[in-house]
Amino acid sequence: MAAHVLQTAGVGNIDELLTTTMVNMLPGIRDNVFSSNTVFKYLSKNNKIKSRGGASVSHGVLYGNGVAGSYQRYDMLNTTPVDGLTRDQWEWRQYYANISQDGFTQRANAGQFKVEDWAETKKMQAEEQLSLQLEQDLFAAVPGSKSIRSLATIVASTGTEGQIDPTSSTWWAAYSATCGSFAANGRPSLTTAYNALSARNPSTPPNLIVSSQTEFEYYESILVPQERFTDNSMVDIGIQNLKFKQTPWIWSPQASSGSIYLLHDKAFELVVQDNTDFIMTEFVKPANQDAKVAQILVTLALVTGNRRKNGKLTGVIA
Repeated sequence: MAAHVLQTAGVGNIDELLTTTMVNMLPGIRDNVFSSNTVFKYLSKNNKIKSRGGASVSHGVLYGNGVAGSYQRYDMLNTTPVDGLTRDQWEWRQYYANISQDGFTQRANAGQFKVEDWAETKKMQAEEQLSLQLEQDLFAAVPGSKSIRSLATIVASTGTEGQIDPTSSTWWAAYSATCGSFAANGRPSLTTAYNALSARNPSTPPNLIVSSQTEFEYYESILVPQERFTDNSMVDIGIQNLKFKQTPWIWSPQASSGSIYLLHDKAFELVVQDNTDFIMTEFVKPANQDAKVAQILVTLALVTGNRRKNGKLTGVIA
């Protein structure tokens, strides 16, 4: 870290005003770095499950039907046994963000000269960095070996997820279709995907649509001309809250253009260990430095117990 920069003093640099009058330091820290982590924060609020311990995360999965049929009087009944039950498995993923402070800054950030609480400010900075990293990993085309699984890999009709391969277990494949031109095919493609997913158990429609800003604006552009304003003084400034068939549509700055995800809250979960849920460790001071460091830690897994209930449209262009 570079040395801190002092103001330039002396004649010609500091006059009578700056000598006799303090700078009005407004409270708060203005964020000029982080983007909105919309999807991670949505999942944290609406799809978060706290869990204590365990070597991994696993759902019991129902995939096979039993035997049923009609018969008459003394007909033989089919008593062939059907298993139809299995388990998926998802590994925990651990994340961290550092909080570091040198002794000089710690001692300077005290008394009458203290403007902001350094520790709280740096804690907020680390938490935002961690949220940003998780948001980026949510949309990774190829997740890192130590990262959470991503929407791109989970919401797919191919590829092993949760240690179940949809090639042999076709009931584990998510819905996936190519859209192409949104202007020409967007609404019909969304309608087909929405209805196809609504028919799959649990038999309720998707309740979150996620995309990049690009696809969000494709959809907005076909809705704005249909708006009717009763007040002639109003102007079209765009739609702040979009819905498709009553399903909220949100976008993320971290999402890559070209895909639209349709997710179901009963088939998508952010499982967090309740004893490692954005916790802050104790500060540790190295023996050979006038400094100390702590970490913000979280252990979690992005999982689905019903992969076929989620879907996506790919190849989306204008």
